[in-house]
Amino acid sequence: MYLINCVIARSRRRRSNLLKDCFASLAMTLIGASVLICGCAQQKDIKSMTFSGTMELTEHVLGAKVAGRLVTLNVDEGDFVKKGQLLATLDRFEQSKKDYDRTAVLLKNGGANQQSLEYAQLTMEDQEVVSPIDGVVLIKDVETGEIIPQGGGVVVIGDMHDQWLKIYVSEDMVHQLSLNQQASIFVDGAKQPYKGHVTFIADKAEFTPRNVQTPEERVTQTIAVKITVDDPDENLHAGVAADVRFN
Repeated sequence: MYLINCVIARSRRRRSNLLKDCFASLAMTLIGASVLICGCAQQKDIKSMTFSGTMELTEHVLGAKVAGRLVTLNVDEGDFVKKGQLLATLDRFEQSKKDYDRTAVLLKNGGANQQSLEYAQLTMEDQEVVSPIDGVVLIKDVETGEIIPQGGGVVVIGDMHDQWLKIYVSEDMVHQLSLNQQASIFVDGAKQPYKGHVTFIADKAEFTPRNVQTPEERVTQTIAVKITVDDPDENLHAGVAADVRFN
């Protein structure tokens, strides 16, 4: 009789342990499912979000090819310039231009060769500062009468046809972006959004710059993303705040 009671007691304990194991396993499964559901619920679609940035344009620093004194500066900040436009000259420009013109006449009359003309042309061009693009004068680094070292900056030209902005996307969302992905850029005062596309995605995370987003987001690790404007015009200016939405 004692042996039978022992067997019954052991059987009850095994059933009790088995039930405990089952409930524990079920609880862990429910917790895992809850975490998965919450994670999925928190995952945002990047196309439903708006990102902010500041319009910028590609800058070209134009300098002197040789050292000299700046004699003429034909532009002011804010002026629009054309590709090939003469912006400034150095002190030996007039003499080098006369030498070029004289060599060109000699070449026509057989008194000089092509190599001499090319040398005179290069000498003259060393005394010039010419715009390589259609753009706008952003900065004048010097004024007439100042001595400029070789390579010293004279003016900074902004390329109106190469405008862009940089935004910052959180690490957990950047995988939704790809190069050449289309975007719409909204600027205050513009009747229609500008078209743009992703031209750069940083390969390293960084803390959001202090002048971007909210204080909470400043401590978030983010990825820098560059959006280039497809259809810039004269109404789009550097320094203007803009919003971006991905298509």
